[in-house]
Amino acid sequence: MSISAVAREAGVSTSTVSRFLKGQLRLSGETESRIRTAMEATGFVAPRSKVGHVALVIPELSNPYFAQLTQALTDAAHHRDLEVSVLVSDGLEARERKIVTACSQGRGLGADAVLFVSMTGSGALLAEVPDDFPFVVVDEKLDGPLAENRPFVGADNFEGAYRATTFLLSKGHRRIAHLAGPGRLGSARDRLRGHLRALRDAHLEVDPHLVLEGTYSESFGASALSRVLRLEDPPTAVFAASDIVAVGLAAAAPMHGLRIPEDLSLIGFDGIDQGSWVTPRLSTVVQPLAEIARQALDLVEAAGSSREPATHLLPMDLKIAESVSANATSPA
Repeated sequence: MSISAVAREAGVSTSTVSRFLKGQLRLSGETESRIRTAMEATGFVAPRSKVGHVALVIPELSNPYFAQLTQALTDAAHHRDLEVSVLVSDGLEARERKIVTACSQGRGLGADAVLFVSMTGSGALLAEVPDDFPFVVVDEKLDGPLAENRPFVGADNFEGAYRATTFLLSKGHRRIAHLAGPGRLGSARDRLRGHLRALRDAHLEVDPHLVLEGTYSESFGASALSRVLRLEDPPTAVFAASDIVAVGLAAAAPMHGLRIPEDLSLIGFDGIDQGSWVTPRLSTVVQPLAEIARQALDLVEAAGSSREPATHLLPMDLKIAESVSANATSPA
């Protein structure tokens, strides 16, 4: 069926239908409903044009990791002559849903694809996204059945965490605290699993007192340090699930009379630039941001060409700097 058939069924002009489908026209809810009903009645499926304008939905820009991920994605998009609109969700599920629905249904934003970075992990927001709309999940996997049909690209959080903890073990550390991210996020759960697997593979018992969960923030790093130091048998090393958490811990260390790495070794996660600005420089697990950006845009441009959703887990690099040393109390 043609656009003109939809227009006749909906009682509007062909131009109105055409401009609405291109995202160039804002309509009343009643008129939009008539057009969508007419599309279903006539069996009309709007053709997808080549992607030219991408909406990048990001939780926040105050966290340096998300700022650097945004830069990588926008740089990659501009190299492909794609327009990018950056929309900030504030990490709120209701705002994520509102933004995604508006973008995917052409409500005045002009985007014909979405790159989505979540801080809630909720796949429920996909309920109103058309199946054929190019929508790529980046960095943080979404939970739920609706997310299973959407392509994803991100880092292998489990393997990255496993390598970080294994390195600390190789330096003689046996009491290793893990400052985990929010348990609702799949990335945080994967990093915790990688940490615990490394301990078990080293035939060590897991001490639940050495696993603390909190937000990806400097304040969590500072408060977690106070908590682990009150333990009867405190750790000799810390693996933080985020560099920003590690930076917060490092900043608080002098207030407790601690020297890093002489008294406490420290590894972060993400590879943000700020980790190299602190003293001593932070050891970290580095996210492959440029490759994440490249593959995410490949998936956007390939949307609709394959029925099978793609999941790309990319390897991470372990960057060792001055914040880790051997455990002086470990047996020779």
